[in-house]
Amino acid sequence: MTARSLAGKTALVTGASRGIGRAIALALAEQGANVALNYRASAQAAEEACRAVTGLGVEAIAVQADVAQAVEVERLVKSALDRFERIDILVNNAGIVRDGLLLRMSENDWDAVLTTNLRGAFLCTKAVLRGMVRQRSARIIALS
Repeated sequence: MTARSLAGKTALVTGASRGIGRAIALALAEQGANVALNYRASAQAAEEACRAVTGLGVEAIAVQADVAQAVEVERLVKSALDRFERIDILVNNAGIVRDGLLLRMSENDWDAVLTTNLRGAFLCTKAVLRGMVRQRSARIIALS
């Protein structure tokens, strides 16, 4: 049996319904952290990920929000705080890809990538930072 070094901590993972985000949420749960799983589009995938996390003996919620929208990020963070009272770990994982040659990339695709990948991380970090500073303990992880 392994030590659960994150017992009593809460993590918010953006883009947690599948792929890397889901794997991160599960790894945090294995270490004892409660997890707020953010997703944008697939409620079914998010609920499956949420069940997998709770199956590891911790609490979890799935919260739909587009991290590129400030109002939705505020709602996301409020939902996590309402459920868990604190956020100790933020994992900025949400991101989109619009692969292709730069010559063929539209300005709309470029803007969508920057808005989700960069603005989303900024908004989420800003939304949790005040509470984290008051706690005098936190971790913010950004994937790119």
